[in-house]
Amino acid sequence: MVLTYPAGGGLPLDPAATSDEDALAGVLGRTRAELLRSLTAPRTTTELARDLGVSNATASSHAQALRAAGLLTTTRTGRSVHHARTALGGLLNRGHPPHGAL
Repeated sequence: MVLTYPAGGGLPLDPAATSDEDALAGVLGRTRAELLRSLTAPRTTTELARDLGVSNATASSHAQALRAAGLLTTTRTGRSVHHARTALGGLLNRGHPPHGAL
């Protein structure tokens, strides 16, 4: 017995069907995509949390996931922790306005 079914709209997918912003959020998740967009300059965990409207712990958790993926770096200076985009994070973010700029 052979089962066949239509494969759908075909590949590659039509890039006009979704915006780049939706695509990035679809891969990273909305909050992580917004966090990556907001890193136009190094920022502290507290600044990120305030901008995103989440707790410091949540911002830290999202930053940790993006750091593990190689999309941002984290440095500690005294009691402050600063996050910055890596080159790869910048490439993924290219063409996206900073969070809250729209």
